[in-house]
Amino acid sequence: MFCPKCGKEINDGSKFCKHCGNQIKQPNTVSDTPSSSNSSGDDKTKKIIIGVLIAAIAVLAIVLVGFGTGMFNGDSSDSATADSQVQQETPSKSVSLSSFPVSEAPALAQAIKSSGGNFPVQFQSLSLSKAQCLYILSKSITLIGSGDSDASISVGDPSYAAHPSGRDNSQTIARENYVDMSNRFSSWIERNSAVPNYVGVYSGGVADISPSRMLDICVSIMIDYGNTHSLPASVNI
Repeated sequence: MFCPKCGKEINDGSKFCKHCGNQIKQPNTVSDTPSSSNSSGDDKTKKIIIGVLIAAIAVLAIVLVGFGTGMFNGDSSDSATADSQVQQETPSKSVSLSSFPVSEAPALAQAIKSSGGNFPVQFQSLSLSKAQCLYILSKSITLIGSGDSDASISVGDPSYAAHPSGRDNSQTIARENYVDMSNRFSSWIERNSAVPNYVGVYSGGVADISPSRMLDICVSIMIDYGNTHSLPASVNI
């Protein structure tokens, strides 16, 4: 190093110049006091930690509120309201022997099919005999065929055929034919308070139909009507 006063070379770290005696000032040492940059860095770290804690508390609060209101278990009031509306769209009408709604005939047909041919059939509050079921279904087909599907039927208590006859051959019956058959069948019951022994088909060479087969036909027609809200073009028996 060189003396700042005389400019001559002196040893590094000398406190005085050996040539002119000038005092040599030493450079400043690094202070042990923390810098302001370190202090600001600590402040930023604290702010980040506080922000994370606040966010975690907010998320926990949302989750607790969600479980409390059923948001995450599908038990919301909106879904319950929607279910009740669906149930109210297709209510069952009350039935009685004095007033059996035609609209309930498809459900009765399904009950007869589910019973496996065992009578009486339990339907709502009624215990219906085979003759009563035959009359309800055949009369319903007659009323629907004439455009009176909102009517009600006075069932009564007809007796079953004393000597049922007719052959149960496989055949296809068109709509206009089975509607006519249903009309003749139900009209006979109304006049005689009894099921006819058979019902005829207006087709050449076709055997008459027994009451049991007529019931099968009516059940098939009414189940189809319940699904499509329209009488089928034909029925296979």
